[in-house]
Amino acid sequence: MSTSILRGAALSAMLLGAAATPGAAESTDPVEMTYEVFFGGFHIVSARAALNRNTAAYTLTADANSRGMLDFFFSWHGQTRTQGRFVEGEAVPLEHKNFGIWNGEERVVEVSYDGEGTVEGVLVEPPPDLEEVNALPDDAEVGTVDPLSVIAQLSEAMTRGDQCAGTFNVFDGKRRYDLTVTDRGTEIFEPNDYSIFEGAAQACEVEFTLLGGDRKEKSKYAKTARNRVVYVGRPIEDAPAIPVRLRIETAYGVLMAHLTSVSAGGRQQALKPD
Repeated sequence: MSTSILRGAALSAMLLGAAATPGAAESTDPVEMTYEVFFGGFHIVSARAALNRNTAAYTLTADANSRGMLDFFFSWHGQTRTQGRFVEGEAVPLEHKNFGIWNGEERVVEVSYDGEGTVEGVLVEPPPDLEEVNALPDDAEVGTVDPLSVIAQLSEAMTRGDQCAGTFNVFDGKRRYDLTVTDRGTEIFEPNDYSIFEGAAQACEVEFTLLGGDRKEKSKYAKTARNRVVYVGRPIEDAPAIPVRLRIETAYGVLMAHLTSVSAGGRQQALKPD
C-alpha cells in the first residue's frame, strides 16, 4: 500500500460524505454522515461530513483520518470546507479551504473567490515541489470550481430530478483536473454488517483527467484505478438522498467506503456497536 492510495481514499471519503443531495428546494435541516473506508479488506480511513444548504447558499464540511495498520505507517488527518452560493441553479464558490497533517507535517490550501466565482487568491503551504509534482498550467484557475462545489452542483441537479451527470473544470489550489460524472442506473444493495444502507441506489461513475499538480511518480494503485462509482440512496425516508457507498477497483484490490451513520431532522440511523 502506498501513500497515494491512502490520500485517494481519504479524498474519496470526504467527497463522498460531502455529496448529500437535498430533498426539497427550500432550506433543509443539516445532514451529518459518517463513513468507513476499506482497501482489500483492511480498514484504512474514517470520515464524517455535514451539509447545510438552502436555495441561496451552501456550506459543506468534511474531515477524514487514517485508520488501522496504515495509520502507523502513513498517519494522516484532513479537513475541508467550502462555502458558496447558487446562481440560477449553478454552484458559485466563495471560499475553499483544506487543512491536513501528513506524518506530522501541516499542509494548508486556501482558495478565495470574488463574488462571481472567479479565483482571486491561492495559498499553498508548503509550496509544491516541482521535482515531485507536475507544474500547473498557466491558466490553471480560469473557469474552474473547487471539488466540493462540484458536489453542490450535482446535488442541485439531482434535486431537480436530473441524472448525476456532467463535466467540470476543477481546481483545488494544488491540482487541476477535469472531472466527468456519468449516470450508470440503479443498483439494489442487500443488508451487510459494514453499512446501514439497503435498497436501491443510483450509480454515479466518476472519471478524472489530470492536467497539473499531480505527482510525477504514481503508485501502482493509482495507475490501475478504474471503475470509480459513488452510489446515492435514501437511508432515511423523506430525508435527503446521500452517498451510501463508494467502490474503486485497482489491479491490487478494491477500495470500498460504507455509510455507517446518518442523521437529519432529528432522526438517526447508525450501526450498532459490536
